[in-house]
Amino acid sequence: MKLHCQIEVINRLHSTLNIRSSGKYLKSTLALIKEPKSEAEYSLLLFSTVNKTGTKYRVKSVKQMFIKFINEGKATIRFEEPPHDLCIKCEHIQLKCFVKLLRSCIAGDTKSINLAKLSSVAVTHKESPTKLVIRDRSAFPNKGFPRTLEFLTISGLNLCNFRRDILLLKQLVVLDLSNNVIEHIPPEFGDMPNLAELNLANNKLGVKGVIDWRWLLRLQVKNKLKLLELSGNELKYLPKSIWKLQSLVTLKVDNNLLEHLPNTIGRMNNLRYLTIALNKLTSLPCSMLQLRLDYIDVSDNKLNDRDTEQSKMVKRNPWEMYVNSLVDIAARVVVKQKITYAPNTIPWTLVEYLDDANSCVCGEPVMNKEHYSFKEYQLKYYCHVVVSDENRKGTVSFLCYYCSPKCM
Repeated sequence: MKLHCQIEVINRLHSTLNIRSSGKYLKSTLALIKEPKSEAEYSLLLFSTVNKTGTKYRVKSVKQMFIKFINEGKATIRFEEPPHDLCIKCEHIQLKCFVKLLRSCIAGDTKSINLAKLSSVAVTHKESPTKLVIRDRSAFPNKGFPRTLEFLTISGLNLCNFRRDILLLKQLVVLDLSNNVIEHIPPEFGDMPNLAELNLANNKLGVKGVIDWRWLLRLQVKNKLKLLELSGNELKYLPKSIWKLQSLVTLKVDNNLLEHLPNTIGRMNNLRYLTIALNKLTSLPCSMLQLRLDYIDVSDNKLNDRDTEQSKMVKRNPWEMYVNSLVDIAARVVVKQKITYAPNTIPWTLVEYLDDANSCVCGEPVMNKEHYSFKEYQLKYYCHVVVSDENRKGTVSFLCYYCSPKCM
């Protein structure tokens, strides 16, 4: 049996000499073979592009196996002689099968096992595919997607449904599903462990009005995703929970039907590139003033078309701003201190309440929505590069909330 994986070989003698390991994993192949001179002897053969001749380890020399994180596709095989540790990263199902087979060889339970002999194993490294581009339906692989894929493009095929076999690609880093007619992303998609870039441009996510955004709430996608492309999807709104993509650097939502942005967008501390052109925005949330954007595109919106009646200041009773409920006070502390919360730790109603928090012009969280006004700000003072309409005065209307009369 052959296992195509990534392996780091650690020589335990180096630690006694204060020599640190490189920490680099190499694309390798690990083969479990039968020795030709003895039917009861088994070996592991490790070879890669760096080590083309291969290194042989006798199964008898296996001292210990560490499989605590095997569900994440990680395991370590420790040998008595030579004093090496093989740190393995691989697709978890294949790794489980390989470890099970290795255990049978160690225990001597090999009656039903048929392994190749050393003479029939080619000592060459088969390069596992990491990139696949599909622009024609005939290009889909007959045996399914290789589990080693890191870059996958399926574009311009008019796919109506999200292909669920993509969920098996645990090594996937970049996924491009642009120019299709996909209407729904399954919640399980948020469990992709290594996904950093997702392109869903020119699909139909917003065509039905109600969108299932539950995949945004999964832990893996929140921690890993850095680029999200949602342009041309007929979106009428973005979810308030989008702020939970705390690693997101680039967000593109051009050419949609957005009339407003969620105020929580100001909590996306790592956001640097934002494009919201070709929408129906009449104002921006004042929380965006707290972002440190390098680039923003607000062209072809209605940010200067606000009705004067709509722009008037609302309630001005200062005492109402000082008197808050205990829930409001507690919620402001949670938002200000950036305390983590989720539906599995607090009731869903409280999650929605916290996600609905606004930001004052001073940056303080605001739970009371009754004190607000529309103000004009120049984006060039808050962003390095601003793309806007040529006839614009340079100012943009912001919906501003206030935490106290001092900020009004």
